Amino acid sequence: MPIAVTQDENLSILALAGRLDALLAREFKNKIAEQLDAGRRKLVLDMTAVDFIDSSGLGALVGSLKNVTKEQGEIRIAGLSPQVQTIFELTRLHRIFDLYKTVEAACDGL
Repeated sequence: MPIAVTQDENLSILALAGRLDALLAREFKNKIAEQLDAGRRKLVLDMTAVDFIDSSGLGALVGSLKNVTKEQGEIRIAGLSPQVQTIFELTRLHRIFDLYKTVEAACDGL
C-alpha cells in the first residue's frame, strides 16, 4: 500500500491506497510515527482508495489514534468506501474516529 504524504503549515494528509491489512499495518504505523517525530500533530487520513481493511489494519488505526492523542494531536479520516464504512460501523469505530466524506471537509477547521 503506497502512502503518499502531503504537508502544509498546519497538517499532514496521508493518502492510503489498496489494502490496509496485516502486511502493511506496520508501514502505516511507521508513517504515523514519522509525522509525530516531525512535530506534525494534525493528521488527515485520505482513505478514498482503500478497498479493504482487516483487524490488523483496524488495530493500527486505533494504536495510531492513541499515540497521536497522547501527543495532543488529532486524526481525522476521510473518504471511506461503503465496504470500509460498514467495517467501521460493525466494529463501532465510527464512534471513536472523526469521519468525513471528503478530504476537504476533514481539513476544514484543523
